[in-house]
Amino acid sequence: MIHSDTGLTAQQERCALLLAAGTRITDAAQQVGTSRGTLYRWLQQQPFQCYYNQAKKDVQQVVEGSLLDLHQRALEGIRASLESQKEEVRLKASTWVVDRISQMPVGASDVRKVMKEDIAQSALYYQSVKEEYQRALAEAGLED
Repeated sequence: MIHSDTGLTAQQERCALLLAAGTRITDAAQQVGTSRGTLYRWLQQQPFQCYYNQAKKDVQQVVEGSLLDLHQRALEGIRASLESQKEEVRLKASTWVVDRISQMPVGASDVRKVMKEDIAQSALYYQSVKEEYQRALAEAGLED
């Protein structure tokens, strides 16, 4: 049975979750009772890709949360290096900090330009693909 909110069967959803958790393709296929070939075909389908991507995002958020818990200790280590009695250690730590700051991405800063571009893209999107979107949903057995 295909779930109307995902366009996937329970077997496909379970498989996507296994893959997102790091299970190898061969093992995931075996665990859900399908072949590797079938799993590779699923990976080409948009509903499966989207569900899999969301599962990967969920896993990534858990990992990021764990890393954020460590940030204070990391900063203390960098601070200690910057205050080291050894000049080489201070220089290396200082260079590392400056390099990281200079590599920080900076996004757009003209809010009017960004808003205008977003609205233009949205208008073009809705004009040009609404019918194609409805057709694709219907083919996947999904409702808008």
